[in-house]
Amino acid sequence: MVGTTSLYLLRGGQGRPCLVLHDIEGHEGWLAFHAALAEQAAVYAPSHPGYGHTPCPDWLSSVQHQAVFYQWFLEAANLTDVDLIGVGLGGWIAAEMAVFSTARLRHLILVGAAGLQPQQGDLYDIFLAPWREVLTRGFADAAAAAEFVRLYGADGSGIAQFGGVREAGRTMTMRLCFRPYLHDPALPGLLGKVHLPTLLVWGREDHIVPLECAWQYQHALPDARVQILDQCGHFAHLEHPDRLAHTIREFIAA
Repeated sequence: MVGTTSLYLLRGGQGRPCLVLHDIEGHEGWLAFHAALAEQAAVYAPSHPGYGHTPCPDWLSSVQHQAVFYQWFLEAANLTDVDLIGVGLGGWIAAEMAVFSTARLRHLILVGAAGLQPQQGDLYDIFLAPWREVLTRGFADAAAAAEFVRLYGADGSGIAQFGGVREAGRTMTMRLCFRPYLHDPALPGLLGKVHLPTLLVWGREDHIVPLECAWQYQHALPDARVQILDQCGHFAHLEHPDRLAHTIREFIAA
């Protein structure tokens, strides 16, 4: 429980705690990425409030509120020295968490993180495009990604446009990210207070959150480096789970 909210959470592995925050696709169960991380860590994989598994408390209506909720979770679970990993929207939540406090964190890993407004390129409009197009656009080669095929079918036929638990997540994403769209204007100025070893991982073919945002995050954060994954789109945790997990394990072991 976090306050009066029952948090839906999957956990596996042993070692230092690792909190993994999912992206706009929602909570898709225990992924190959989680399993790869769990070889050397205690992985906590929650479903964000409002995303169909965890109910949304009445007070929660922004990404910043999500960040407060997860800081509250770390406190309630008495977790310290946490390696915090956020993908896309989850990366934005993770960045806001670090702005609030780094007291319980050891490393920050942002993978294709939203939260910043690119100066040259554009954030892809996930609210105008059909949901199947949004998800497939997030891969360099969706049909070649084993997790995409397992979750959605080789042709994406398992991606429902409406209904089900994923519909709740899409509705919640709109509530959190519609205005201002997928970014927090205050975040660039606030990231300077985050003195935490940070890894920024981006797929070179990220067509949802452009690579430009990786360099913006690096410029704003005092201790950050960028790792680019070739032949990889936005959903690196689904497209190349083992490669991403290996990159993260190397970083947190250094």
